[in-house]
Amino acid sequence: MYFEEHEIADLLKYLRAAKDQTEELLTAMIDIEVYGEVDHDGMPVVNSVELQEDLKKMNEYIVRIEKELKERKKP
Repeated sequence: MYFEEHEIADLLKYLRAAKDQTEELLTAMIDIEVYGEVDHDGMPVVNSVELQEDLKKMNEYIVRIEKELKERKKP
């Protein structure tokens, strides 16, 4: 699959926005875990470990995409 540079730039923008929102969600989730809120089954409402893994992947993808864009722009 091939993406044009402007498409990759758009995807990078969307990924950054998703990462920012996920970071905010992680902060809220950690607060929920700390204060011990649970759902109707008695299980924790959230799992911040999974979100931390997702954030790590998002950041890795952002770095790789930025590198790819720089490589494409080289003469």
